[in-house]
Amino acid sequence: MKDIIRHLNKAIDIFLYISCAVIFLVVTHYIIRIFITDQFVIPSDSMMPTMQAGDRVWVNKLIVGARIYNDIDSIKSSTLQSWRTRGIRKANRNDILIFNYPTNNKKIAFKINYVYAKRCVALPGDSISAVDGYYKNNNHKGILGNKSVQDKFSRISEEELPRKGKYTIPRSYEKFPWTIKNFGPIYVPRKGDVIHLNADNILLYSTIIEFETGTRISISTEGEVLADGTPLEYHIFTHNYYFTCGDNVMNSRDSRYWGFVPEEYIVGVVDFIPYSIDKNTNELRWNRILKSI
Repeated sequence: MKDIIRHLNKAIDIFLYISCAVIFLVVTHYIIRIFITDQFVIPSDSMMPTMQAGDRVWVNKLIVGARIYNDIDSIKSSTLQSWRTRGIRKANRNDILIFNYPTNNKKIAFKINYVYAKRCVALPGDSISAVDGYYKNNNHKGILGNKSVQDKFSRISEEELPRKGKYTIPRSYEKFPWTIKNFGPIYVPRKGDVIHLNADNILLYSTIIEFETGTRISISTEGEVLADGTPLEYHIFTHNYYFTCGDNVMNSRDSRYWGFVPEEYIVGVVDFIPYSIDKNTNELRWNRILKSI
């Protein structure tokens, strides 16, 4: 009987040991995913040749700080409620960012598992434009994005652009005859900036002003900007925004089409590619294992 009890106690000790180890591993796994790094799959070729469809990317959350939800129930809402841990630095130009796609039903609305990977070409306070296919930033003199792809893009005439290439923000070709090859300059709002509104610039910023104020923006027949029918002469931005673009400039749905990314929507910065699976053959791409960005 004593032997049975001894074996039973030993079995219980082993079970408790294994249970604690499993719990420790699970908790550690989620702590790492929440605070340090997470992995995402690149679904399309919009970042070619830098990243390919099927690439698994590790996203560093320590750089800009991990985003922590205020309330678990809030992640089911279209309104993001969160705070961010202290990061190493802010996002930089040319960082590849993972972020929640900001625009749903023509409004800025949060969707938790709908994420994009794009290159940051403009920070809050920058003015961004494209001239003959090359990105130009008033606060950055170097190359933004992939120059070899932009070299090829620059040789394509405006007439050869796909039809969608003329439907860039703000989708008012009469006032802003912009294309994905030539647009801007457009100012990227920074928290605390004051903008005096008119019938032209409201076309660029109405979406984020509606997001920040919770009102419906319209323009009167006299050209006056209205917020829920009340005249709105100026606005003070309450968020920082970013302008992001895909390296595959001819085939990327990005800020050129849908606008700015709120800082709160950024998940992290892509570090490297641990491995990649070819979507067509389901085979491992050996040449992309531990590939740096």
